[in-house]
Amino acid sequence: MIKHILLTILMLTSSLFYAQEIEKKSLKDRITIGGYVKYMNTSSVVNLDSIITDNLIHNRIKIKAELSDNLSAVVEMRNRIFYGEATKLNPLLGSILDHDMGQVDLSFVLLDKNSLVIHSILDRAYFKYISAKWEARIGRQRINWGMNLAWNPNDLFNAYSLIDFDYQERPGVDAVRFQYFTGDLSSVDLAVQPGKDLDSSIIAGLWKFNKWKYDFQVLAGNYYSDIALGAGWAGNIKKGGFKGELTYFHPKKEFADTAGVLSASTTFDYSFKKGLYINASVLYNSGGSGSNSIGSFQSLIQGVSAKNLMPSKLTYFSQVSGAFNPTLQGSFSAFYMQGVNMLLFMPSISYSIEENWDIMLVGQSAFGEVNNKFKGIGTGVYLRLMLSY
Repeated sequence: MIKHILLTILMLTSSLFYAQEIEKKSLKDRITIGGYVKYMNTSSVVNLDSIITDNLIHNRIKIKAELSDNLSAVVEMRNRIFYGEATKLNPLLGSILDHDMGQVDLSFVLLDKNSLVIHSILDRAYFKYISAKWEARIGRQRINWGMNLAWNPNDLFNAYSLIDFDYQERPGVDAVRFQYFTGDLSSVDLAVQPGKDLDSSIIAGLWKFNKWKYDFQVLAGNYYSDIALGAGWAGNIKKGGFKGELTYFHPKKEFADTAGVLSASTTFDYSFKKGLYINASVLYNSGGSGSNSIGSFQSLIQGVSAKNLMPSKLTYFSQVSGAFNPTLQGSFSAFYMQGVNMLLFMPSISYSIEENWDIMLVGQSAFGEVNNKFKGIGTGVYLRLMLSY
């Protein structure tokens, strides 16, 4: 469906472009190109006798074309080259990466060898039309409905994991979105991510408004095989930020005889005068596990959804960050999954070499219950160099 609509819009674009009387601009003024190139070395440590290294070259290309004063097109491509010991130990890496959840398959494995995998994907490809009161988008885009900091139960279309720190843009979805701005701080948002049938689609609406110096939102819609009802808020308690979201998911089949799932989170954050920033969050997932087994550490990143943001029923998050000087910044984050009984530490430090160059060192160290003993279950150390352009 989206593929056919995109082709129709593409044909209409040329007529819109020539039909409207817009200011004549050069090609350089109408098209902007940006992105970055990153190199990251990873060392995975289970114990000192088992250290596995890997390498990733990560390139992003961002292209935006202003087709008229109101109409623009955006295409963004993610290219990654994996090589090293971890790549050799995972012969299924190419097939795992080549998995496009959209209506149009825009994922390409250019090379799939035992020691080298090259993968590309278009995670943004959409048209945007704006006017004074409304905005419409069609194509692969990011629809961010979240208000909270750590976890977003309201983010029906683009839920993500904080643990996946190297994908700051987050994935997109093939969707049609319409926003109508009813005021400076209020709007109505309708979005459709079509599937083969209703149970493989997301169709939802969101209403934002401001009251009592708080931003509120309510949402309702079809979320795959569930009906979803949610709300969120963002405001302040004295000088501290107070945000939260909750969404209730109830199966459509056997509606009266089945139980639903509640996903809810809240955050309190505070910025000190000298630049130190702290925040603390808690997530409740009524469908989460109470056992001490999560399958694998990778499951904390893959398969994340608004209905299942973390595998445990209760998860706690805290973070402290700040700048040592204008070029050196540090952060320390911690997750604890109650029931699953897993603790994860994420320290990081970044240094700005020049305006477009920076280097970052990140650690991820997990502790969990193994054979009735709480001990370290793995550590990852990531050293990343990034050039933006």
